Amino acid sequence: MSKEFGMKIKTTHYGECIIKKQKYQNNGNLALSLVGQDGFPVATITTNIFAMEENTFCANIHNMGHTLWNDIVGSGLFESTGEWVPSGYADYPVYKVIADID
Repeated sequence: MSKEFGMKIKTTHYGECIIKKQKYQNNGNLALSLVGQDGFPVATITTNIFAMEENTFCANIHNMGHTLWNDIVGSGLFESTGEWVPSGYADYPVYKVIADID
């Protein structure tokens, strides 16, 4: 089940994008993505490595540019926990949702 929010993030290269919230089917983790005003996907914000606490996620920073990630973090909707999770040859920062996106 997915839900699109009125919550938007203004991005440098893609304009205003809508946050789409879903759950990963295998463990119920939070799955967030950005959808452009044209309805096409812009980026997947989360990556699913292992089960995590509610409203906490591993940020998918290796599959988007620095500018877009800075736009996402700059939105004020998310906060770093300071933790990093290793997966394969990469490490992923852990973030939590600090705004009410439901």
